[in-house]
Amino acid sequence: MTYYGDTWHHWQPPPPAAPPPRPPVRPTELRRLRSAYRLLRRVSALTALGYFVVFLLLSVLARDTMGTRVAGELTLGTLMGLSQLAVTFAAIRWYERSARRSVDPLARRVRQQTESAGGAAR
Repeated sequence: MTYYGDTWHHWQPPPPAAPPPRPPVRPTELRRLRSAYRLLRRVSALTALGYFVVFLLLSVLARDTMGTRVAGELTLGTLMGLSQLAVTFAAIRWYERSARRSVDPLARRVRQQTESAGGAAR
């Protein structure tokens, strides 16, 4: 108790804080979106990097094989090095197509749920 002037006042704790607002989007939707995006990134990155690692290992461990002539002056190593571009572009193309089919619809649904709940999604 505290004495102020001519009256006694009892100390009272502050009122409890309001509970945090509920997220407008169900956690399962966000979890599904994150896992779809994660899978997409991993497969694309591992495809391009995996081919490159195989190319490097073959270049170091199988020098004679990589030096085998395929056509004229074109060696297997040169052919595999040039095909790295094709593999990278194929991984990018697969990423784009898969994102349009699996990740974009999920992201659109999450955005619509967020906007309909009054959130400011951009």
